[in-house]
Amino acid sequence: MKIFFTIFLLSILVCRNASAVEVGDIYFSDKTFSSSMQSGKQAIGLVYWVSPNKDFGYIMALDEASSNMNVFNANVYCLEYYTEGTLAGDWKLPQRIELIRMGKYRVNGTTTDNYTAMNNILGRVTKADGKAATKLSSKNYVANSSYPYAFNPATGRITGGGGTAQGAAASYGVRCITAF
Repeated sequence: MKIFFTIFLLSILVCRNASAVEVGDIYFSDKTFSSSMQSGKQAIGLVYWVSPNKDFGYIMALDEASSNMNVFNANVYCLEYYTEGTLAGDWKLPQRIELIRMGKYRVNGTTTDNYTAMNNILGRVTKADGKAATKLSSKNYVANSSYPYAFNPATGRITGGGGTAQGAAASYGVRCITAF
């Protein structure tokens, strides 16, 4: 009976549901999440998409590259990007679908406007330097693809796919992401 009771208590402790991560949660350098800024913690990202099971999702960096880049330079930038609590290689340039989920998009007749929602939150997130996080702009952002695509999160319009020569010559905004 004592063994059964011990196993029962351990199962309750181990199987307790952790609080679910939600779109709009702030990601901190200690790898925790919260729906609001936390005193003494450094914000490094913002959750912008979560799977239906809430077991996987994407986090966008709070900053973006200071200048537009072609797809090849953007890949290198994101692979070398790091923050407090992360290393180079933890972040990446988003694939097309990962980038689309940052903005306005439509699935099965339902429109989601992450562009407005994310910008409202980004304006309230304070980075380590005391400044607000960089909002998404209405410019085109580059996606990592063998045929480079650009996505305008404000309109939900995707362009490109015309081959690597087109992508190498074009210049786009860059927002690195990581997954949880």
